[in-house]
Amino acid sequence: MDLSTMQGIVIRSAGKATEWLQKNKYPHSDNIPLSLSKVEFEGGGQYGVEIPVINSFSALEKAIRFLKSEGIYCTRFDETHGSFLLSDQEISEMLALCREENYGFLFGLGPRPEYDIKASFYRSTYGLEQGRQLNNNDAFRYAMEEAYRLVSLGCRGITVYDVGVMRALHEMRKQDFLPKGLVLKTSSHCMASNPVIALIFRENGADSITTSHDLALPTLQEVRRLNPHLVLDVPTDVYKSKGGFIRFYELAEIVQVCAPVMLKMGGSTQDSPYDAEKEEVIHRRIKRVGVGLEYLEKFLPEKRRLSQHSAFACLPAAA
Repeated sequence: MDLSTMQGIVIRSAGKATEWLQKNKYPHSDNIPLSLSKVEFEGGGQYGVEIPVINSFSALEKAIRFLKSEGIYCTRFDETHGSFLLSDQEISEMLALCREENYGFLFGLGPRPEYDIKASFYRSTYGLEQGRQLNNNDAFRYAMEEAYRLVSLGCRGITVYDVGVMRALHEMRKQDFLPKGLVLKTSSHCMASNPVIALIFRENGADSITTSHDLALPTLQEVRRLNPHLVLDVPTDVYKSKGGFIRFYELAEIVQVCAPVMLKMGGSTQDSPYDAEKEEVIHRRIKRVGVGLEYLEKFLPEKRRLSQHSAFACLPAAA
């Protein structure tokens, strides 16, 4: 018997890979101690709260009313079906209401593959496993035009589904074709499932990434270590169609390990992000956010919220 085994020391597998990864400062193990993130949002604050699936003016109006009546904190909202399904008037009204009530707003960029004329591949079993990358030049051009439409109406936060689109939008922003203060973040459909993928998105212009829904704290910590100034958007409770899990007991740890972080909250009250936006569903979603924030308050009383003056609040600008 090997002496080290006799002495109670476990010999770990993949030793050569571990040696190379450690030497080059890449993640190499889930068995690591958790450590505090020393980074905050520019201007201060460790965390903000994002409520997704606010896909119409009516849903936005109801969500704000319930937040006020319940006394629940929210930094910004997130439209998820695709901005190109909304008229200029409705987008303008949504942005104006957020500007008036001091909430931020991000629109999901469209058209996405499921709406495109060449979408048959994405409706196949294989295609559904490939994410939402665009597969033709026309759709790519339309996405660029849609981004320009959104910022012209006052939007200052866009959710992107394709790393190629992200790269092009970043170039447009550097050339002042899009505002310098525009926040570009990846959707969860980009599947930032490990720290190196997050690094690739950052190198291609992402200011913020939505992590895969099921990442454990050690992986999230390594995403933060490898990307020290990237804002992480972490889903804390998710739709039943995406697993339905709720991470409320981990919220305090997520803030400490991942800061600066946006907590993406409220999805667990729905089966799917495509559920009808009924008033009772929106109310239930807001109350679920409130429960999550109670857990955060209980286990992490000394915490700092993101300032609404931060660019990452994504407050709309005047059109």
